[in-house]
Amino acid sequence: MSFGLVLGTGGQLGYAWMVAALTTWERATGRDAREADVVIGTSAGSVVAAALASGVPTATMLDQLLDPPPPRPRPAGAPRSTARRGLPPLPRVGPGSLRLLGEIARRPRRFPPLAFGAALLPTGRGDTTGLQRWASKWASERWPEDPQVRIVAMDYDSGARVPFGRPGAPPASMAEAATASCAVPGWFEPVTVAGRRYVDGGVCSATSADLLLDPDVPRVDEALVLVPLARSGPVPAVWSDPVGATDGWLRGLIGGRSDQEVVRVREAGIAVTEHAPGPEDRAVTGWNVMDPRKQAEVARVALRTTAARWEDEQ
Repeated sequence: MSFGLVLGTGGQLGYAWMVAALTTWERATGRDAREADVVIGTSAGSVVAAALASGVPTATMLDQLLDPPPPRPRPAGAPRSTARRGLPPLPRVGPGSLRLLGEIARRPRRFPPLAFGAALLPTGRGDTTGLQRWASKWASERWPEDPQVRIVAMDYDSGARVPFGRPGAPPASMAEAATASCAVPGWFEPVTVAGRRYVDGGVCSATSADLLLDPDVPRVDEALVLVPLARSGPVPAVWSDPVGATDGWLRGLIGGRSDQEVVRVREAGIAVTEHAPGPEDRAVTGWNVMDPRKQAEVARVALRTTAARWEDEQ
């Protein structure tokens, strides 16, 4: 049976959870994620998508999470980076995209709620060189014909969702597309491709799972949808854990559009297995999904929790 992979947004820690979830899924099913017919990646999921499409095993990605290489030394005189602590540099002053704000004012129903916040946020000062290096480590230069890969970013001036890799999409390598897909508004500088500015595709949708229905991708019989920035399982009560309750509410909001997309995919006759972090995963992740210092811990917990999830599926 043909199958598709949909790998969603989730930051540094969502990446760790996703790699662990794919690892345990492969163990439980005996399948290889690299054999997917269609792979759709958004933000952190775009890096995993590019790696799988380039033949990188999930085991290789997991090994580097559990035993990361030492960080590169900081050049003498270079400013101290906040990235290793999961904090952004101070952004510039003023809205990041006045043109997008104008588009939203004219046609507000056309845009998801996060688009307004993304346009209003100041332009980030974060250097995307590290993102490019991260993506380039895994991604081959050429887009493969098999699997079909779609890497989702948002045009920062029009608000359009742009699936790189689709016929007619702006010319970019997989690494360039993944860098654009990971450029969180307010944190990183927008990535320019073919004269247009692009930011994190998660602004449009946590997964863009509905791209499985596009006529330019092969029809699949089943799909695995991983949504690292959504949630599964119960949410704590506000009075007992206000931070956890707020996190659960935000994850529910972010995952809402993805849920609607999954409904459409199922109605089209595609069998969908969907998963998002449960309470234990969310507890170890905490509020800052961009903190790379916790990647190994998140991956270890997810290896256990997701293995239990796939066992329940059998």
